[in-house]
Amino acid sequence: MTEVRDAEARAASRRLLATSERELQRIVLDMHDGPVQDIFAALSQLQVLERALAADSTAAQRARQAVRLLERALGEIRNFIGAFRPPGFERRQLGQIIEGLAVQHETLTEQAVELELPGELGDCALPTKIAIYRILQEALANGHRHSGATRQRVSVERRGLSIALTVSDDGRGFEPQRVLAREEDVGVEGGHFGLRGIQDRVEMLGGTFTLESAPGRGTSLTVALPAE
Repeated sequence: MTEVRDAEARAASRRLLATSERELQRIVLDMHDGPVQDIFAALSQLQVLERALAADSTAAQRARQAVRLLERALGEIRNFIGAFRPPGFERRQLGQIIEGLAVQHETLTEQAVELELPGELGDCALPTKIAIYRILQEALANGHRHSGATRQRVSVERRGLSIALTVSDDGRGFEPQRVLAREEDVGVEGGHFGLRGIQDRVEMLGGTFTLESAPGRGTSLTVALPAE
């Protein structure tokens, strides 16, 4: 009975992850069709106002400041939308999706990603594909924002009935147990927002999570998830 309940719980978790991904894409589309369009319209109006206020230096300066703030906000929102735009999970194989994410990360951060993908990787179940994509996205972002790394390395392989993903960097490292032990450390003092979320995703799918890091020695994150 315990095995049946565990299997049912994992199936429910898979459905929840797929549903959450669909909801995320709906939010992204709503942001594009709503706030982004409003900000763009306000920006256009302010640019017209800035030109009309050319004779009033103080008013023109304030208009320029408002324009810059809106341009920055619009750029950040567009970057967010670009990062969370659906990569075609259903129609693209896992290797293609991972390669596309690595290229996107390099483009946005100008930081090289060393990618190791076996030719025989094949595909996997949709919930696992979504989880690997989001975990890799978070791991690369954490490595770039917090570690001070000069390079990042991504490796994906099949291990029997599982897909294993390893993301490592040569950054400053940290103390994993201290960061993961207390909820308030995640994303605040520790600066590693998302590690707890990665761990939760892995546990929901019945996978394994390994995090190795130490100050001055870089970081290596490995997850293994069921392929089917």
